[in-house]
Amino acid sequence: MGFLDQMKQLKELQEKMEETKKRLDTIEVVAENEYARVAVSGNKKVKRVEILKQDDKALLEQKILIATNEALEKADGVMQSEMMGAMPKIPGLT
Repeated sequence: MGFLDQMKQLKELQEKMEETKKRLDTIEVVAENEYARVAVSGNKKVKRVEILKQDDKALLEQKILIATNEALEKADGVMQSEMMGAMPKIPGLT
């Protein structure tokens, strides 16, 4: 494989990665508990926080943090899956 072929493959990979990033913006993952619901994009941007119960401020704040971190972990899994799908099959790496 020549240099120009490698450059062409790199350009194609960059285009696939950009498409994947755009697709991740449209994916929404949600985590919730009895106090809060948090939605994030596949690119790990918080899109929405909903308060479901608010009788204990300190507990509510803790539950929001927990739900946010859980949603971000889910988004990370989605992102990894999408990125792996965009990567070319390289012998020895898969």
